[in-house]
Amino acid sequence: MLCPHCAQVFVTFNFCDVEVDYCYTCGGIWLDNGEIEHLIAGDGDGSLRMEPVKVNENKRRCPLCRRSMEKVMMGVGEGVVLDRCGAHGIWTDAGELRKILDAACHDGRRSRLTQLLDEMFAARKDEGGCV
Repeated sequence: MLCPHCAQVFVTFNFCDVEVDYCYTCGGIWLDNGEIEHLIAGDGDGSLRMEPVKVNENKRRCPLCRRSMEKVMMGVGEGVVLDRCGAHGIWTDAGELRKILDAACHDGRRSRLTQLLDEMFAARKDEGGCV
């Protein structure tokens, strides 16, 4: 699959029993339907929902079906604007998955998941990338 942001090939790996498609170039992450829910399962506070939102951003195309994805707001307060293909999954730009996990998970699980994210992307940070 190709990244919907920069058209580079994804690197695929397992993160907490979820197959994550990661773009090493831009730092974005593709999650198939149900995977974000799996990551926050059992720790979500019930306030994280994905609601369609109108924003002045270019629409991206789903890396699987190539259709335009809808913009959705996930989270409480300011939330995070994500790109969602209802049939296939969600796209998170660099750093957005961390924000979602921080907002959704209780302290113990949040620290474990964000520590894993930090460890997995440490090489990218060392090279000056933004995660």
